[in-house]
Amino acid sequence: MTHFAIAWILVPFVAGLTLYLLPVVARGLTLAIALLSLCVGLAITIQDINLSFVLMDSFGISLQIDSLSGYFIVTNALVLLAVVLYTWRGNYSAFFYVLLCLLHGSANTVFISADFLSLYVNLEVLGIVVFLLIAYPRSDRPLWIGLRYLMVSNVAMLFYLMGVGFVYQASHSFSFQVLMQAPPEAVALILMALLAKGAIFVSGLWLPQTNVVAAPVVAALLAGIVENAGVFTLARLSLLYEGIGYIVQLFALCSIFFGPVLALLADDVRRLLSFSTLGQLGWVIISPAAAGVYALMHGLAKASLFLSVGELNHYRLGELRQQGMVRPVAIAMMVAGYGIIGIPLLGGFAAKALTMSYLQPWQQGLLYGASVLTATIYSKLVFIPRQPSSTPLPLGYSAATLVLLGGLVLANAGYLEAYTPEKLLPSLIPPVVGWLLVGLGVSRWESAWRGAWERLEHLLGMILLLLIGLIWLAL
Repeated sequence: MTHFAIAWILVPFVAGLTLYLLPVVARGLTLAIALLSLCVGLAITIQDINLSFVLMDSFGISLQIDSLSGYFIVTNALVLLAVVLYTWRGNYSAFFYVLLCLLHGSANTVFISADFLSLYVNLEVLGIVVFLLIAYPRSDRPLWIGLRYLMVSNVAMLFYLMGVGFVYQASHSFSFQVLMQAPPEAVALILMALLAKGAIFVSGLWLPQTNVVAAPVVAALLAGIVENAGVFTLARLSLLYEGIGYIVQLFALCSIFFGPVLALLADDVRRLLSFSTLGQLGWVIISPAAAGVYALMHGLAKASLFLSVGELNHYRLGELRQQGMVRPVAIAMMVAGYGIIGIPLLGGFAAKALTMSYLQPWQQGLLYGASVLTATIYSKLVFIPRQPSSTPLPLGYSAATLVLLGGLVLANAGYLEAYTPEKLLPSLIPPVVGWLLVGLGVSRWESAWRGAWERLEHLLGMILLLLIGLIWLAL
């Protein structure tokens, strides 16, 4: 089994590095890699596999494969599959598919890493690949935004590396299992880096501008794969250490309310989705036992929304209300939005119910209020007029949407116990309240204001403030 796991990890890297020799099979090979990972992820999840491998005992280098890993791997595979279908007939070079393979392989390795050194290497590779994907058009604006992302990512990983150094100094091991033997400063440094990589609370403010400038297909990859790589380890550490779980829950709660409030004020659909992502990533980690199911639901829905944004002629919500959206695109965005709200028969309902089941009553009350905010955000998209399509939609977009939204429906199987009258009826109240609030004119709050906190220097400053807060909590 160890050899199979290592071979599966290496396949995307080997394929990515050899695609230059066989550029004509770049799309097909990337598609095959996505299907292979989908089979592996489904096998891990359905059969509830739980395995650990020690690769280098003296350094604590090890792998852990369990259902938590399985859900994240399935999400990674389905989003990659959708992106390959979306770009199949596009003018993308073999280099783009090399980047997709490296992104996929790095994320998969993160999802089964059980030590800080492997995690560091793969998060760094992931950061460089994301920079290259954002800068892929090779124009000035994407290049600057890509460098901005790389700068924030590298600063976060610098602090992470310092924390890992403290961990190794204390125990001569990089294993997750020895984290609490290190001084509290090490815990704070590592958590700060993971919060920034996972776009949680204020450390995730690099996200809105990045999604506005990046191509929709890259924004879909960010939402479905990259941000999951950051939050996955937060969920893993929360399951291992109760004390870390409390700290992560605190930041998750802040993010759950912070993102939707800003999303309500956004006047651009890309910024609305970005701020919503900040909140939804908080939902992923607030209940680590349910993190896999929630990450699957959110990754599929948000990737579908960003791919749909690529089919719009306007991004300002005011312009969309005047010009309308093409009906099939509007329907796809509505289904994905309802999936995030948590309407029954879509994956979001099961994910939210499972998340709530692990929380205290007062936490459930707070999250129920946050659900109303989320429902109000996505109800704004429901009220946008629909127009008949004069030209057929691209086949790639239709196929990608079918994969993502089909997965969103099938994700219900993750928690069928949620379908009880006690859970079904309350789930219908947030969307109804959201429709009423939008009908009463909540859209008047939209603003073109762009906070100074999204500038690079302020992003770095907030990361430092976050670190100070984490050190205070850890001590």
